[in-house]
Amino acid sequence: MKNTPLITYLAILILLCAAFIFGARLMGEQGAYLAQGYMLTPAIAALITRAFFYQPGFSDANLRFGRLSDYFKFWLVSLGITVLSYAIYTLLGAVRWDFSGEIFLEKLTQQFAASGQDIRETLPPGFTPQMMLLIFFIGGLTVFNILPGILSGFGEEFGHRGFMFPLLYRIQPWVGLVIGGLIWYAWHLPLGFVVPQTVQVPAWQMAANVLALAVGSVCAFTYLAYVYVKSRSVWVTAVAHIVMNNSAASFSYITVLENQALANLGLVLTMLIVVAVLYNRKELSVFKEYFAGS
Repeated sequence: MKNTPLITYLAILILLCAAFIFGARLMGEQGAYLAQGYMLTPAIAALITRAFFYQPGFSDANLRFGRLSDYFKFWLVSLGITVLSYAIYTLLGAVRWDFSGEIFLEKLTQQFAASGQDIRETLPPGFTPQMMLLIFFIGGLTVFNILPGILSGFGEEFGHRGFMFPLLYRIQPWVGLVIGGLIWYAWHLPLGFVVPQTVQVPAWQMAANVLALAVGSVCAFTYLAYVYVKSRSVWVTAVAHIVMNNSAASFSYITVLENQALANLGLVLTMLIVVAVLYNRKELSVFKEYFAGS
């Protein structure tokens, strides 16, 4: 069958995800530590499929490191996307800003408490919440994106963008971008079983959130797929991805979420703007060029 590699990849991915979630549930509160392992499931599924069920093997995996200029270019673009998103969050009233460092310390305290540690006992003498905030904020924008950040980004990119996306795109371009984005979104959902949501929302709001996040995921998937085919490097794409994740985490240290629904709306608006800019600049034609020559 023509789509056997795609079906095989998805089947292996489902089995791996189910195993990770089952293990995380058995571990209770400590199961959150398996989340990083879950991020590697697409890469593992792609590795197995390429090795045993895909005739070209790794020849089209784009494992080349790519141009150094692309790393800086898409690092800055991804940072810009995060800045734009938080500007929109602010305009919508989804967040308020707090530079005291107490929000960050509270989040860090909760993370340490999950492992049975007291953050205040582990802080070096003389360190204040503001100092820790500065280190983690700048780190999230810079060095935290190198290691292990790029490895967790690689886990998704090698599987989702580097293998699943091209197979879907060759069925139809819209299948590659829309269905690929929806599969990517659905792949994230089981993580909710590892870290259950404690805030109850009305059914209509939950449905609206799901719809907004699905649309946002398709747009984000399109951006990362664009980075992949433009750079022809899974590593550049991994950096672009992890910069968005880590920079968003950095800004979350100095903001307080006021309205999740508005934040979801802000995310959708941000990614729609990104795709609109790519479309208006005719950058999305890179897909046709890439697949015409592959």
